[in-house]
Amino acid sequence: MSLLESLRSSSTRNPLIKEVKDFYRHLLSKGARILFSWVPSHVGITGNELADKSAKSATEFLTRPLVYADVRSAVNQWCHCQWQEKWNMETNNKLHVIKPVLSHWVTKLNRRCDVVLTRLRIGHTRLTHKYLLFAESPPTCSHCGDILTVKHILTDCVAVDRRRLRYFCSSSFDLSFLLGQIPHFNLFMYLKDIGVFHDI
Repeated sequence: MSLLESLRSSSTRNPLIKEVKDFYRHLLSKGARILFSWVPSHVGITGNELADKSAKSATEFLTRPLVYADVRSAVNQWCHCQWQEKWNMETNNKLHVIKPVLSHWVTKLNRRCDVVLTRLRIGHTRLTHKYLLFAESPPTCSHCGDILTVKHILTDCVAVDRRRLRYFCSSSFDLSFLLGQIPHFNLFMYLKDIGVFHDI
């Protein structure tokens, strides 16, 4: 029935309806006689009439005002799902490894530690990326000579393995272990011990 009403309407924007109307006019110009008819097939079938009534009551409900809190919650949930879907595709983003599921960060640290933690999480610090501002070559690790990155400082540099083991009770882990939702409680002490905390 809704399709027939759309075909009867003169102001539809639906491209499929326009295509059907154009084809209908074309057939009429060829001398064809066409009759559109709605067949209410659910009439008289037990259960189907009840389903139709339920479906109709759902559309009637939409004509009434909705509670703002319910709408806001549904919209927020939809936006979050869309955001998460896009975030799932960002596998090359340094932060994605640390935070694969979107949620609020816990911020209970002082301002300086929050800044350091945020820079480490996004993988861009003054120590590792300042060279871009001055069009210089990337910095190298003073211990082993490798290119200096957040990952290198926190997990890869073999020269500080002993200190990593002392602070984290392991020398083999990923960045989310140190920088995840709840950062490792020895993270800042480790950074101070290896002498990079104030350069981040």
